[in-house]
Amino acid sequence: MARLTEIQVRNLRALEEMDLSPDGQVNLVTGHNGAGKTTLLESIYLLSRGRSFRGSDLRQLVTHGKQAAAISGTVAVGKAGRRLGLTISGRSARARLDGADGARRPEIARLLPVLNLDARLMDLVDRGPERRRLLLNWVTFHVEPGFNAAWRRFRRALRQRNASLRQGAGANAIAAWDGEFCRAALEMEALRKAVAERLRPRFAKIAARLTGMPADWDYHPGWPMEDSLEEILRAGLDGDRKQGNTRFGPQRADLILRLESRRARYIASRGQQKLLASSLMLAAAEVLVKEGANRPVLLVDEPLVELDADHGRELLKAFVERGAQLFIAAVETAPYRRWMEAREIRLKEGALV
Repeated sequence: MARLTEIQVRNLRALEEMDLSPDGQVNLVTGHNGAGKTTLLESIYLLSRGRSFRGSDLRQLVTHGKQAAAISGTVAVGKAGRRLGLTISGRSARARLDGADGARRPEIARLLPVLNLDARLMDLVDRGPERRRLLLNWVTFHVEPGFNAAWRRFRRALRQRNASLRQGAGANAIAAWDGEFCRAALEMEALRKAVAERLRPRFAKIAARLTGMPADWDYHPGWPMEDSLEEILRAGLDGDRKQGNTRFGPQRADLILRLESRRARYIASRGQQKLLASSLMLAAAEVLVKEGANRPVLLVDEPLVELDADHGRELLKAFVERGAQLFIAAVETAPYRRWMEAREIRLKEGALV
């Protein structure tokens, strides 16, 4: 199974120079506030996805007074090592794979699958469907080889159709995109629904263990499946024109989370929301591990906040049991030392100590 064996960071926020050989299982990143813990997690996320989870302005990532930031790492795949790199300068980011510029982002993402569990984790439960949909897309991308091509075709058709709607194009011009829109939508939906069905029992089992309550979800694909999507688009054209966008399709899909058969968004406490959201992420990681994709890296920032001791202990056990490579950032380390074995990575003012 793949694992991140080395990471080098230069001029990324507070981390001016850091070389690290992490543990293949559990890494506990410690230090006071401002020491660079979250930036270390961010560097791994950037290496995989080419963007930050802390904002879209790449210029803010480079250490003040420096021209560029650079991140590189080695992913061990079997007995081989693959070198990943990212250079950030101004508004641009350039990826490298095995020393070659212009690496394709999907290939890098598959080599180093990364999930981020930060302070916004509970948005998976108490906000709109976008983050849940993105998570489902992410899992499907990693375990269904045909998904990325179908998704790209669909996104192109959706952009063109929406542009035609906003420009006031005629019905024929808009309908010209409906065929490709529907073909790609049905293809990606079949793959995504199959993955959702494999995720669902894992989520239910993990969430029931962590919350002590029955948990489930209702999956909505984004349109009434008993009707033809092409007919729905045709019948809804006037409404789409008024809104300036396409109201039906996979871009509207959702996983509606339930706790004791009720919508979790409205009845779950903050701690329960955190456990449900963590259960979603853990189910996603488990599917990747079980289905032969590269082993995921979980980036977890202060997982015990909002939780009592019993629930915190069970959550940490669940993290370890999934088989992912873990990076956990925390200020207070005592609970982690009691409940798990980990390599401690201590940071002070942006440097290893």
